[in-house]
Parts: sequence; C-alpha cells; structure tokens
Amino acid sequence: MAACALTVGGVVAAGLPSTAHAQASVLLKNQTAKAVVETVDHEARELLLREANGHLITIEYGASVRDLPHVNAGDKLSIRFVETLGADIAAPGSPLPESTLTTAKGYVHGHPRGVIAAFRRERATVQSIDLPTHTLSFVTTDGESHVAVLRIKAMQEFMASLKVGDVIDITRMESISYVILNDTTAPAADAASAAGVTAPAVPAALSAPVNAPVSAPVSAPVSTPAAPSAPVAAPAQ
Repeated sequence: MAACALTVGGVVAAGLPSTAHAQASVLLKNQTAKAVVETVDHEARELLLREANGHLITIEYGASVRDLPHVNAGDKLSIRFVETLGADIAAPGSPLPESTLTTAKGYVHGHPRGVIAAFRRERATVQSIDLPTHTLSFVTTDGESHVAVLRIKAMQEFMASLKVGDVIDITRMESISYVILNDTTAPAADAASAAGVTAPAVPAALSAPVNAPVSAPVSAPVSTPAAPSAPVAAPAQ
C-alpha cells in the first residue's frame, strides 16, 4: 500500500465551495526566501541555491523547462514556493485528468522573473472511508492502492461527502517563482512585461506525476526548505 500525498497536517485550508462538499482545495505551502546561486549545472539542469541561513536548495528544472531567465552563479534571488492540494468528484464519462507543466518569464520592476509550475493529476476510486480516524483508502487508475490520513478540516469534510465506489480527481500543484535581484535592465522589447509574471493561480482541484517531475515546487523536481512536498525535498543543512 502506498502512502498518499493527501496525508498532510498543520496547513491552512481554503474555503470549500457550496456544492455539498463535492470539491475541496487547500494551501499546503506559501513560503518566500532570499538566496544566492551557488552553482548552475547546465548538463544536469540543476541550480544549487544557498539561503541566508546557510540552507542549500537544489532545483531540478528539467529538459522541458525552456522559458526562463538565464541564471548565473552569484546571482541573488528572491524565491517563492507555493503548493496546493485539491480534490473533486469526477464527472461521469469525463476524460482522465492529465498532469501538466507550465513555465513563464517576465520582469518585476525591471528584475527578470521566472515561474515553473507543475500540476500532478490522477483519478482514483474510493475503496473505504473511516470517518473517526479521518482515513480514506482508494486505488488509482494505475492499479496502485493508497491510504490517506486527512488532517485538514476541508479535506475531512470532503471525505464525509463521499461513499465507497465514488471516483475522484486529485490534483497537487507545486510552483516556484524567482526574481533575479541583481539585474535591473529589462530590454525595451519586454517593457510591456515589466509589471511582472503572475504565478499560476491556486487551483480548486489537484495533481499526479508530471513527465518533468518537480521538487521544491515544480516539474523537474525541486528540493525546498522543510515545509511542504510534491514532491518537495528538504534542503540540506
């Protein structure tokens, strides 16, 4: 039995829609940090960052990530990590959800900015529900069984609206956005984008493996400071 990413606690829950708890979405992580680029490995497509407290963060951005500002060793960055989790009842006959990866670039007050966001989506069938222990078991379309302990009120209420046999779509969104603080010369051709790039909105539903995995938010795995997952790796001390 695989432990499911739904097993979370101590996070902020977003409000539920009014449709009889047929849908739920929660914010697992919203964290900012300042860091300096230690190394850039173009072959492995990884960035090694050092936070002001000395923690190291590895960001694996993957071959599919192309639309980002160029980053060099020594660059000073302002970073934001966001992770959300959502679930809703799948509409009968609806196509299977697909995992996606989104990237963007632009400028914020003349500083280059990049955003990577991974949406990991999967469909599952409810096998058992234990309300007293807030435990939900389900099997995904790949045949793998999962057990999730739901520690967030919004998810517990969503589970209470389910019954065995229900089909649900689960989405985990992980994103990382960064601003290169030491560069303030936005090309004239990009002046229109000087207002900056907005990170993907928090979805009302959820996510599953993306071809370009994510760690510390997104797609190509990104390792981030201990807080959330999606998978997010805790930074090295």
